[in-house]
Amino acid sequence: MICKSNLLWKVALGALFLATTSSCDKVLDQEPPAAFTTEEGYSTPARIASSALGMYDGLQNAEFLGGRALIYSDVRSDDTDPAAYFGTISNSTYLAGDATVQLAWQGGYRTIYAVNFFLQQLQAHPGIAPADLEAQYTGEGKYIRALTMFHLVNLFAQPYNYTAGASHLGIPIQLVAPDANSAFETGQNLSRATVAEVYTQIETDLNDAINNLPETYTTNFNKTGRATKDAARALLSRVALYKGDYSGAGRLAGEVITGGRHALNPSPLTPFRTFSTSESIFSVAMNSADNPNTNNAIGQHYGATGARSDITITPYINIPTSQFPATDLRRTLLTTRSASNNQYYTLKFGGIAGAASADWVPISRYPEVLLNRAESLVRTTNTVNADAFALLNQVRGRSTTPYAVGTFTTPDQLLNAILLERRLELAFEGHRLYDLLRNKQGVPARGSAAAQPYGSQKLVLPIPLREIQQNPNLVQNEGYN
Repeated sequence: MICKSNLLWKVALGALFLATTSSCDKVLDQEPPAAFTTEEGYSTPARIASSALGMYDGLQNAEFLGGRALIYSDVRSDDTDPAAYFGTISNSTYLAGDATVQLAWQGGYRTIYAVNFFLQQLQAHPGIAPADLEAQYTGEGKYIRALTMFHLVNLFAQPYNYTAGASHLGIPIQLVAPDANSAFETGQNLSRATVAEVYTQIETDLNDAINNLPETYTTNFNKTGRATKDAARALLSRVALYKGDYSGAGRLAGEVITGGRHALNPSPLTPFRTFSTSESIFSVAMNSADNPNTNNAIGQHYGATGARSDITITPYINIPTSQFPATDLRRTLLTTRSASNNQYYTLKFGGIAGAASADWVPISRYPEVLLNRAESLVRTTNTVNADAFALLNQVRGRSTTPYAVGTFTTPDQLLNAILLERRLELAFEGHRLYDLLRNKQGVPARGSAAAQPYGSQKLVLPIPLREIQQNPNLVQNEGYN
């Protein structure tokens, strides 16, 4: 993976090589090339711009939002079979010393560190970048930090509504990037904040991001691969939904919808083959030369052919056809049965021949926003809301026959249809387990994996043993030693 913040150094090194080849007798007189110091790296607008892109490189972390953070959710849900490669995580039998759990925690906080370091240096070098770009870079950093914290708190803590006021333990809130001298000071041994406090910080970062980010960019790549106001609104809508703030979730989703910058593609397959359409609000961008690595890419784990093919999806396929019609395009275009092992796979990832490691990681797509608003309208009005019904059919109608008027006679019936549509539409994009938990539902037994009822201690990951040993202020999750 190419570190974007080092690209200028590589250009400088190439220029030095070209200069020295014209004077061979002076080769031994050249000073050895070196990477920019921090001061040099933030000394010009161009160098700050390059460092800002480096935050997205951090977002590609191989053990986190480079792909696996979404997998760590879905592989524990009722849409996949237990995956041997992810062993204890997919079976909910992990211990505090589980290496994959340690890497997940470490990967998330490394991404946060990269953001915090950039924001600190940007603040320490004011006025070098134009004011509008300085504000944009700040917004991008806060969006990335909020996104990462959101996944960390949902992986390592029970859902928001687990206790009154979300007073149970969440994760440490890390807002600084300590240097080598301060990293081991006792003040860096952060305690776990409550889930409520973590969500408050996430909301603060996302509101700041909305204020500072542009509505859009000039290229399709940036429109999807860099944070925008709609990316922050969409994520903040999800945060509000998880909290049970349905009024806020509906309002934010409505702002994305009325903005008119996003639309569904005619086919549900399109956003997983052409990554920069307007349906994709934000994704972690990849290509064959710039990705976490072959083994960690989301397309490698989910891909049906030419990939690792670690994750099969029998439970998703087995959703009754009364709920998931046999002719639904999400079944016919987005799933496949392998002739080699007779197992079912999703075709959302790994579908581009020879480039399973180049799949973009979907973070927010327009169908989620439509369904966020639909759910919120039903919950806030407690009616068979006509606008919610229309939004539901907008998503469903792309893939199968829309619901007929009069299908639903109670709010609960309409709400259940919306929740089912989330399962069908957003499968394998990191949503399913969290949708179950926020609705106080557990996970049924799947193959070798035992059932985990709502409230089970095994529905959340343990705080890694190494972190507990190094930081005496960390408290372990219940049920782990």
